[in-house]
Amino acid sequence: MSNSTKAHFTLPVRWTIEYTKEVGKALPKILGEVLTELGFRVEVNHQQANGVDLEIFLGDNLVLVAEVVNWSIRSRLTDKRKNCYIRNLSKHNCSKVFIYTVPLSNLNGFTENGIHLLELGYQILPENYYNYFLELGQVTRRKIDSDSVRRDIRSKILGYVVSNLSHKYFKICDFIDTCSWNFVHYHFVSWL
Repeated sequence: MSNSTKAHFTLPVRWTIEYTKEVGKALPKILGEVLTELGFRVEVNHQQANGVDLEIFLGDNLVLVAEVVNWSIRSRLTDKRKNCYIRNLSKHNCSKVFIYTVPLSNLNGFTENGIHLLELGYQILPENYYNYFLELGQVTRRKIDSDSVRRDIRSKILGYVVSNLSHKYFKICDFIDTCSWNFVHYHFVSWL
C-alpha cells in the first residue's frame, strides 16, 4: 500500500479520549455478556474511572470483581495505575481478577494481594478501528469483535471460573446444568 493511500484512511473518531473510551468499554461489555450467558448477574461500571469494571454475582452474592484493560502491545502498566487497580479490587471481600489483553510487565503485586491474573492474548476492537490499524499494518495481537473471538473469550472465562470459583460457590454439576450442555461439554472434556 502506498503512503498516499494510507493518508486517505482516517481513524473513525479523533485520536482522543473518545477513541480510548470506546475501545475501553468494548471488552467489559463483552465480558459482561459472556458471564451473563454463563448464568451470572453482572454489573458493568461504564464510568471507567471509579471502582471496579465488573461486579459478578451468583444469585444475590457478589462472587467476583474484575478490573479489565483492553490495551494494545504498546501499552505499559505504570506503578500508579497498577496500584489503583489493586486498591479498587482489594476493597471487595470476594474473588478478584485483573483481566488484560496483551502481555504486560510490572504485574508484581497482584497475586501477592490475592488477585488472579487472566491474559486474553489480544486487544479487541470494533471493526472500523481494526480496519484502520490493518491499513497501517498494526494488527499484531489485535482482533475484531466477532463470534469466534467471543467463543475464545467464553472458553477462557469458563476455564477461569472452573479453576478459581467452582470450589467456593457451586458444584460443577450444578454449574453445568445452568450452561448450554453442548458448549460446556466441549470445553470441560479437556479440563476433567
